[in-house]
Amino acid sequence: MIHPFRTEFEGTGDMKTFKFSYMKENEKAFLYRVESEEGDVHYEIFEKSLVPICIDFMKRIYSETEFKYRYPKTNDFSRWAWCTYDVKKAEKILEDLEKS
Repeated sequence: MIHPFRTEFEGTGDMKTFKFSYMKENEKAFLYRVESEEGDVHYEIFEKSLVPICIDFMKRIYSETEFKYRYPKTNDFSRWAWCTYDVKKAEKILEDLEKS
């Protein structure tokens, strides 16, 4: 079972002042709109990456049947995630990922 990805959420850590909003996806990637509390907007595009759901954090036990999509961390950008201020460029990256 794959748990659905959140469509809207607020960032945590160094991204805690940002609001993330789902825009679209294809078979290989997601596209999110990201807005700062000052109103600046950028777009994040990232490949779908499934990870098992953690059943017991203390014992590090993970499910063999339940999974969730992982949102990229800062060091994932330029590897399997990308960021742009141009929505058309973001959509092009999403389209290109589907073709690869």
